[in-house]
Amino acid sequence: PPSGASFAGDDGVPFFALSDADRASELRANPEAIAAAAASPDAVLLPLSGTKVWVFPEHPNTEPSSVSSHVRWRPAEALVRDVPTDALDRGALSFLGFRARDGAAVFCADVASDPLTEAAVRSAVRRREGDDETSASMLMTIADAKSVGPSMRRADAGLLAAAAGLARWQKSVRFCSECGSHTTLVKAGHKASCLDETKKKCRGAFYPKLMPAVLTLCTCGEYALLARNSKWPRGFYSCLAGFVDQSESLEQAVAREVLEESGIRIDDKRVKYVASQPWPFPCQLMVGFETEASAKRVALPPLANARENVFSYPPTPNLDIHELRDARWFHREWLREELQKNLSDPREGGGEIPLGSVAVPGAHALARHMLERWVFEGSLGSGSGVDGGFRANESTTRNAVNGSSSGSIPAVGLGGGAPAPRRPATNRSHAFVCVDFVGAGGGTRTVLRMQPTGGGGAPTDNDHARLLADVEREAAKRSQARRPSLSSDDDDTSDAQERRLETKTSESFRVLGGGQLCFRGGEVSENAAYDDEREACLTIVLRNGGGGEAGGVSVAAAQTEVVAALLRRAYPMHDVLVPGREGASGEYQY
Repeated sequence: PPSGASFAGDDGVPFFALSDADRASELRANPEAIAAAAASPDAVLLPLSGTKVWVFPEHPNTEPSSVSSHVRWRPAEALVRDVPTDALDRGALSFLGFRARDGAAVFCADVASDPLTEAAVRSAVRRREGDDETSASMLMTIADAKSVGPSMRRADAGLLAAAAGLARWQKSVRFCSECGSHTTLVKAGHKASCLDETKKKCRGAFYPKLMPAVLTLCTCGEYALLARNSKWPRGFYSCLAGFVDQSESLEQAVAREVLEESGIRIDDKRVKYVASQPWPFPCQLMVGFETEASAKRVALPPLANARENVFSYPPTPNLDIHELRDARWFHREWLREELQKNLSDPREGGGEIPLGSVAVPGAHALARHMLERWVFEGSLGSGSGVDGGFRANESTTRNAVNGSSSGSIPAVGLGGGAPAPRRPATNRSHAFVCVDFVGAGGGTRTVLRMQPTGGGGAPTDNDHARLLADVEREAAKRSQARRPSLSSDDDDTSDAQERRLETKTSESFRVLGGGQLCFRGGEVSENAAYDDEREACLTIVLRNGGGGEAGGVSVAAAQTEVVAALLRRAYPMHDVLVPGREGASGEYQY
């Protein structure tokens, strides 16, 4: 897993939660105790400009590239005693608690509404920094707590997030929602009371609001469903999320949100709690869950032992375009490689995401924590058997195919079993074959093998023959196999005789079908914007069985759902298009 700001510290407290302060909430209703805390010589003020925080760079004279730590910012603070009482009313301070590392009382206040107050606080900050006026003014930055928080120590990020969240709520309750009168802040800034200016004996009382939201990692065997909305950059994905409705349990909210956003139905009884995280931007509490969707099943030709032979794969998302821009299933192994690239969140200063790759929220976020937990620790899906075609029958173990682990047989590869390229050549025709490797105990592993055609055009008989020879050599490593061959129909003696893949079963493998495929897209023209998704869309044009208008030899076709699912395992960022299937454009997208 990548390094940097982590979701939870040694104390288990999640990022953006107060981890370095005793809230001392019992003191909020005691004005004398709060006043005494503010008058203490080490009491600290965290200044705010509206809901934005004041920060200093942690390494002001160092090149960012030479700093190994993720910490880039630290809070700007002043001693309360250094701010004159005539410039800042002590009653306007909001109490956050006592800081653990030094026991100092911590307060926050919006100081930007009055120029005299802001000037006095800036002077106190400079005094705290022990620096001259010019350099301190040049270095200090006013920023959003959400943007700078991930580049801070978790204790500082928690304090600033709490301060900004409290200030944001205070601005929303300046008037009573019951009668329209002004309100006043009490309980050290944590309660707003109606002033009853209308003389209606209004007793309106308001507290910081919290909007619970569910964050869901939906899996299906070895696959995880990730999505993105239209505001996120291309290639940035995260878990499904949504707010909890009235009279709705958290588990019900998970099932509803997954169905609304992706069209995938899950059982709310299969929802498992993971962790929670405060997200005061503006006032969410993210509650993380894992759940598992039921796989779709396709019956394959039965094995010689007459056992049921079923291929399982994740259900196809049916998006609500008003909720999401895209949603895709990603295999655990593919995600592991992507996460190890440690691509930064573009919204937090990261660069462009390479086409065909994905980036996820930063390591401080609950979504990243849940995803890494599943990818690197395997918390869900360990027993469903949905793994790009591997199926274990009753006489075999899940991870045994002829005595080797299923991971040793690539689900998608080149002829001979070499790994498929992560970035295949575009606009180049490939011959492919779909094969079942059959273990001695009856377990099977359905795979796809492909090879660029010899002349670069549509596959010929020789292309398929070479590919089958490579498959035979791969199978020979596991057991002695009879070679499934290309044969002609006995009843057809014409020169234009159609060649077909003959489906045979051997001791180690059998051919399910083949055809032609071509990788397209990813070639953005110079005058196209980087986020021009239509031009940059990655696609795989699949001609199952080959032949047709594209030319080339026709062979026995495999089941299209199986081929598309295998391709999606290795190339999740590609859309699989099948010419001639029903659809507005004459093409059907899996």
